[in-house]
Amino acid sequence: MPLPAQPTAAARPDSATGWRRAIGSLPRGLWVFADQGVVSLSNFVAPIAVGRSAGQVELGYFVLGFSVYLFALGLARALVWTAYTRRSPHLPLEERPAYAGSATIHLLGFAAAVCVLTLLIATAAWAMGFTVMSWLLTVVGPCSAAMLLREHVRRLGLTRFDFFDVFAFDVVVSIAQVLLLVWLAKRGELCANEAFLALATTSMLAVPWMLLRSNAWTVQWRRVLPDWRDNWSISKWLAGGASAVLLGKEGYNWLLSAIASIAELGRLGAARVVVQMTNPLVIGVSNYLGPMSAKVLADEGKAGLWRYTVRTTLIMASTIGVFLLGVAFVGLPVVEFVFQKASAGVSTLLLLTLTAGVLSEALLIPIEYASVNLGHARMMFNTAITRLAVNGSLGFGLVGVFGAEAIGVGMLLGSLVALVWQWTVFAKEVRRA
Repeated sequence: MPLPAQPTAAARPDSATGWRRAIGSLPRGLWVFADQGVVSLSNFVAPIAVGRSAGQVELGYFVLGFSVYLFALGLARALVWTAYTRRSPHLPLEERPAYAGSATIHLLGFAAAVCVLTLLIATAAWAMGFTVMSWLLTVVGPCSAAMLLREHVRRLGLTRFDFFDVFAFDVVVSIAQVLLLVWLAKRGELCANEAFLALATTSMLAVPWMLLRSNAWTVQWRRVLPDWRDNWSISKWLAGGASAVLLGKEGYNWLLSAIASIAELGRLGAARVVVQMTNPLVIGVSNYLGPMSAKVLADEGKAGLWRYTVRTTLIMASTIGVFLLGVAFVGLPVVEFVFQKASAGVSTLLLLTLTAGVLSEALLIPIEYASVNLGHARMMFNTAITRLAVNGSLGFGLVGVFGAEAIGVGMLLGSLVALVWQWTVFAKEVRRA
């Protein structure tokens, strides 16, 4: 008597699996760029809402406060996420949730340190009589910690290649963020502090989301410190390099506000709206290249990583060139339409130099991920120190003479030095291999 056939996965009803198959059939990279488009749109709304509602001065304060968050974000990437992204694909599947749990504890500790340090600086600013700056930093410190937690949820999902889950999370948070910002702006002038509180409040949706995904991470306390020590071998150089790069990059904001005014920084913030239009592509590429670069090296070796890095760099360079042409022709009308009164003083020259400078750093993304995965953290630290020297001397000097229009030039010079250095080292290693 023949035995009945065993049930298979294919025997499940189409209604239960059809949507999953449809999602799975889409290219994974598509979800990365769609996700970054959602995130960029919501981040796009915050400075626009502040600028249109309250003018250039409040926009300047928002830019200054956001530079604190960007500094913390860059250090978190160096200390926690880069090492996690590099190491996780090489671990057995059963060990990855524990490693994700360790990374979560590392991030929470770092976020708490950022909050405390920022509050201490705010206290010092209050004692020195900088009342407005003190209130700004008092708000930005805790808000930055909350925003880092949101980014951590995204990084965990991207490293697992669970791109649709990251997309769904960001859709929920971004909708809440935009609705809250619009509601606050409709009530009256939206100041910088209120905008940061809105960003932080919606970012805390990361907490229930992580609890719902608790199967993807688990904390094994005996592993937390050993995992930190293992990561520290590379993250110490990355953190030092990131600090140097961020001091040079974000230092322009503080320098401009000191030698000119907060309103002048607001003018720079309005000009940045053009560069932010590239965020879905640039940051999407960055989020995708991190785990993919590690995978290519593991699967195809150094020669495969070289081909992959060259190809992505050339594609990005050609795209940047086309975008700069667009900025030259339509950039200024776009800024004037978006910011209205807060766009006063923005020129095509400022748009071109700033866009070229910011996007020159995007060209570093492929080679930097290749360098990280090849273990060249110390070399990256050395290039970062050199970039800081270029920005701190030539860049800051040019800003002192020519103002905001020279910021992009300083960033461009620093990026060119790093590009030449890192590509030279990469080429030598591939030839030896």
